[in-house]
Amino acid sequence: MTGATMVGAGGGEVIGDSPERRVEILCEHDPLHATVSRFGPGRDGADLHVHRSHSDVFYVLEGELTVRLGAQDRQVALPAGTLALVPPPVVHGFRNASDADVRYLNFHAPGSGFAAYMRGLREGRSVGFDQHDPPQDGGRPVSEASIGAAEELAGGRRLLADTEEIAIAELSATQAEHVHARHVEAFYVLEGTLELMLAGEAVRAEQGAWVTVPAGVRHAVGGEARYLDVHAPNAGFAAHLRGDATAFDQE
Repeated sequence: MTGATMVGAGGGEVIGDSPERRVEILCEHDPLHATVSRFGPGRDGADLHVHRSHSDVFYVLEGELTVRLGAQDRQVALPAGTLALVPPPVVHGFRNASDADVRYLNFHAPGSGFAAYMRGLREGRSVGFDQHDPPQDGGRPVSEASIGAAEELAGGRRLLADTEEIAIAELSATQAEHVHARHVEAFYVLEGTLELMLAGEAVRAEQGAWVTVPAGVRHAVGGEARYLDVHAPNAGFAAHLRGDATAFDQE
C-alpha cells in the first residue's frame, strides 16, 4: 500500500488493557496522532490541562463521555455520535461519569508527540509532550471549543470539525481515485464495509477499522459504509464539502 496502513478493530498498538481501561494507538503521523479507548464506568481520564500548540479532539463511539471545560470544571456529557474539539489553550479534561462503558476516538492535531507520550506512560518513563497545567489567567474562553456541533450538508454528509489543523466529516459517499500532496487523510469505519484502492491495491476495511493514507498515496473509496473522513491539516477539505474545491489539496 506504499505507506498507507490499516488497523483492524482491536488491532492497534496497546497502551493499556484492563477491565477498567483499554487504549490503542491507531495513527502516528506528524499532522495527526489517533487513539481509540474504552473506559469502564466511573473511570477518570485526564485532569484539567491545556495544550499550547495543538487541538485535542474526541469522537464518542459508544456510551457517554464527559468532557470537562474551563477552570470552573464545567462538565458536558457527549453521547455516541458526537464530537468535541478543544483548541489551544482551552482548559479541559475528560472522564467517564456514567454507569456504562464508553468508547471514543481521540485525535491530536498536529500530533505533537502524543503517541510517544502514551508509550512513556505505559513504560513508566517521562516523555515530553505539549500538555501543561491550567494557566493562571484561565486560558482561552471555553466558548471557543466546539462541543457536539455538526454542520448538516447535502447528501446526508455531516461536517463535525473545521479548523486549520483538522477537518472531520461523517460520510457514506464513494470517492474517485485521487491523491493529496500535502496532507494526511484517514478513515474510521463506523458501519458496513469500506472498499479502498490504496496505490493500486484493493483493501476491505470492516466496522471498527482505521486506515491512514499519507500524502502522495493515490486512493479511492467505495463499498457500502458510513465512516469518518479525517484530514490533517484541513487543507481545504471542509470548503470542498461545501462546494468550493479551489483551495483543496487534491488531484
